[in-house]
Amino acid sequence: MDSRAAWKIYAALLFGTFITIEAAAFQAPALPSLTKHFGIAINLAALILVFYSLGLTVFAPIMGRLGDQLGRKRVLLAGLLGFALSEVAAAAAPNFGVFLGARFVQGLSVACIMPGVLAYITHLFPEHRRGMALGIFAMTMTLGAASGGLLGGLLIDRFGWPSVYWVSGALAIVGIVPVALVVPDMRSNQPRSPFDLKGALFLFATIGALLTLPTWIGNFGLTSPWGVGIIAVGVLALAMLWRSGRHTAAPVVDIAILRNRAFALPTAIYWLHLVTSSGIVYSLAFFVNGRPGGSASQFGFVALFLYGSSMLAAPLAGRLIDRFAARWVSIAALMGTLAGLAMLQGFRADTPLWSIVATVCVLGLMIGSNTPAVMKLALGAVPAEKLGAGTGLFSTLRDLGAPTGSSLGLAVFSASLAFHKAAGNPEALAASLSNVAWLLTGLISIALLLSLRLARPGSSDTLSVPLRDARPADQRT
Repeated sequence: MDSRAAWKIYAALLFGTFITIEAAAFQAPALPSLTKHFGIAINLAALILVFYSLGLTVFAPIMGRLGDQLGRKRVLLAGLLGFALSEVAAAAAPNFGVFLGARFVQGLSVACIMPGVLAYITHLFPEHRRGMALGIFAMTMTLGAASGGLLGGLLIDRFGWPSVYWVSGALAIVGIVPVALVVPDMRSNQPRSPFDLKGALFLFATIGALLTLPTWIGNFGLTSPWGVGIIAVGVLALAMLWRSGRHTAAPVVDIAILRNRAFALPTAIYWLHLVTSSGIVYSLAFFVNGRPGGSASQFGFVALFLYGSSMLAAPLAGRLIDRFAARWVSIAALMGTLAGLAMLQGFRADTPLWSIVATVCVLGLMIGSNTPAVMKLALGAVPAEKLGAGTGLFSTLRDLGAPTGSSLGLAVFSASLAFHKAAGNPEALAASLSNVAWLLTGLISIALLLSLRLARPGSSDTLSVPLRDARPADQRT
């Protein structure tokens, strides 16, 4: 395929990606309004993100594998249509339960889109041009996040929270047209395999326990029956998922890919960075809205600079990793993130808006630089015959970052805020944000240690292991 045709197809795919990311960014400025409208506590607001992410992360590997078997274009179009309908359902939700159900379907619909787009990138672009394509992909994601944060804040202040869901639904309908007209179908030549129902159920239980754990602990305590029970469910489900993956011909989570350290290490680094990014965003949403003179549109302005700086950094980093080792770009980005978190710890309720903007710009630049680097490292480790399964697994592990970060950040922020208010601390908001920043500093430090273990360029030593046949022994030839 010639370069011009590849970029034309890619542009149509990016429009669908932009819509879903912009809709996801609408949630941060909407959360304070949604908590008031449905009468829920701040830590329960994390469920709005958890239900979306549960649908996304559980079904991403399933839809990636279905795309291999049924055709990726068909799955993409189904995802865009489902996304449009679920956005309308959220806008018209009469109660919190219906709203959460709509959010789950939104996540399931995005699970049909993201693995397919990532698979198309690997198919459309050769290795020496893939870094630039991934950089533009990251730029598109951050452009959607930047415009979504600002536009969402403005829409909510003027028309109320349902407006952001009406707008997203309409854009998704528009996004169906270029995909239907321009994008060719693509599927794997591998024979169809039976659906791994047991693996899907174990994955659902594992991710559900992980995402809701901070909320359960925040409401009932770590040592309560609810806290202990959810931990036990998560550990047991994870063990059964791993066992099922080793003894199933076509597992929903391909253990052979996950055991490849060339895939697992950059994916883990990206996950930790996304946990940090999400924890920052949602903690800042309540910090900016809660301080004197704060509003949803003001947070949207801050989010614009956070995501805008990330958008600018992504294509530049993409060009760098086509010429230099992605490992060094990732290490530099993580060190810069530590510097940004140190700046965040100095915030006060009266911190000037320009200072907040400057700090989030540093953090955004680092996130945008790291994204194409770790994506190229991880996706480059997936064999062509397992592309759909590999991109689906990457999407699942990546997309666990945002809900984990939001749940963790909001749980720490909410508990800290209650403590400092009870103690009469006039800087309760700032102290709560600082506690979140300290926690995230620890996570980025772990990511930095992992990045030092990535294979050095030109080294004869590799951290990857051969992709083993995941089929049962009696099915191997």
